[in-house]
Amino acid sequence: MTAVTGRGAGGQCPPVRPAVASSPSPDPAALPPALDRVYRAHCDFVHRVALQLGAHAEDVEDVVHDVFLVVHRRLHEYDGRSMRSWLYGITRRVLAHRWRGHRRAREREQAAEPPTHGLDPEHRAAAVEAIARVERFLDGLDADQREVFALIEIEGESPAAVAQLQGVGINTVYSRLRLARRRFARMLDEGGDWR
Repeated sequence: MTAVTGRGAGGQCPPVRPAVASSPSPDPAALPPALDRVYRAHCDFVHRVALQLGAHAEDVEDVVHDVFLVVHRRLHEYDGRSMRSWLYGITRRVLAHRWRGHRRAREREQAAEPPTHGLDPEHRAAAVEAIARVERFLDGLDADQREVFALIEIEGESPAAVAQLQGVGINTVYSRLRLARRRFARMLDEGGDWR
């Protein structure tokens, strides 16, 4: 497969080389659409959807690339429904996978000793304890609240993007965020450990 690298100059997705036919099929109508046709027809759509779902502008080319890698692997599974709906679902799952990967990487970084250059031992111990308290707080949330809290409060994502990512209404996102914020405020007010 030709590497799909995102958008080219002028806001257009770059062309792909024509697919090489491996062998003639007895029933061409039964074959899924060729990858290059799908890419040409829908690359701009995938690019727009990725941005609408919250992909950062600097990451969108990688997201588009990842989406069409999945399309390449799964095109034989395409069942004839709306191509845009199918691509939307793939784009949503690719972004969710990327965000989970970023969250896991962030958790690994947080688990490491925080940089404390120039801090005296007392301030250093306080910084380590504060990080540990936030981690324990996040661990105590259910998965949906944790995802909403982390994406909005830590990553700065919009509630609308999180709603689309989770496949829920915007009011559900605000409800999850409100509950998580209340629990966080209670933890801070109590000044102790929270589970």
